[in-house]
Amino acid sequence: MNRSLGIYRSIMAMTALAAVVACSHSDDLSYSLNEKEIRFEVTTAPYGGDTRSAEITTTENIPEFRIWAYDYGLYAYVMNGVKVTRTGLNSWSYSPAVDWTGNMMCFTAVSPASIDINTNPWWLDMIPYQNKGNEDLLVCRVTNVKQTSGRLKLHFYHALSMVGVTIHTTLPPNSVRVKSVTIVNVSDMGQFRYPAEGFYASTTAKDVSECWDIYGQSNRIPVFLSDNGTLLTEQPLEADNQGYDFFIPSRLGDFDFDTYFNSSYLEIDYRIENADGSTAWPDASTDYRLLSKENPGYGQIRLGLGEKLPDKRWLSGMCYRYRVNLSGPAEVPPGAASNPTRYSADNEVSMSVTIL
Repeated sequence: MNRSLGIYRSIMAMTALAAVVACSHSDDLSYSLNEKEIRFEVTTAPYGGDTRSAEITTTENIPEFRIWAYDYGLYAYVMNGVKVTRTGLNSWSYSPAVDWTGNMMCFTAVSPASIDINTNPWWLDMIPYQNKGNEDLLVCRVTNVKQTSGRLKLHFYHALSMVGVTIHTTLPPNSVRVKSVTIVNVSDMGQFRYPAEGFYASTTAKDVSECWDIYGQSNRIPVFLSDNGTLLTEQPLEADNQGYDFFIPSRLGDFDFDTYFNSSYLEIDYRIENADGSTAWPDASTDYRLLSKENPGYGQIRLGLGEKLPDKRWLSGMCYRYRVNLSGPAEVPPGAASNPTRYSADNEVSMSVTIL
């Protein structure tokens, strides 16, 4: 009888322990009874208020990351580019497990896990980066960590800017045909330097942006292209069908209508059509500088990317939405060299920039 009672009490104790574990770690499928194991939880800020979450890596959809953990006491990496994979709501798994050493440590991480970091414990960790345009870049660095058990909270920062172009018209529907939208003279190559002191709660978008070294900016990056041109209707056109949403944060060169180098601008090739589909603009009197070289038969407007932005730059973790109203033919702007065309505000092609 006493033996049966002992077995019953053991079973009840094991059941209670299992209930506590299940309740306390219901979102952590990688939970281990080894409390000395280094484990993680992840947070990520929203992308400058943009609501297109399907296109933006956040806490909810980051699938994996790679991490380096340097132990200052051992003068060695105890985790060296280890891939960590999501296993639940905010639970993460990697193998083999690594235990806390009790020494001061530094953790440096990046997502996606396909990105490599050039690590250097005596200097700066760096990412040589070629931007693909369709992939976010998340960075994290936590220094002066000393733990013997439990999870480490990792806060990832968006290292890129998100840029979009929306086009509409106040002219009658189906009278404006948009052929292409190109972002000119911004960089798609650079080097991201992790700050030696790491990131903190007070880290700003400008702080993260300053970690970039930018290589040449004489690039033409198409964000929209339509084989036969797309007619504008009453609905705005989201000019982003080339899969290029993310950009390296850049200082945007002052716009000069007569200068094609070191001038960062938005280039839109479009034409205005009559009701029968014939071309109303451009015509034989259109200034040659307003004609598209890449798309014969189309006119072109060039609009400065940084003219309406603070400090004329894109910042990390911010989303910039350029809203363009094609309200008539493009004009040679005032102040342009040899301006043979009288500038008319009634025919202005206008742009407003919204920082989301």
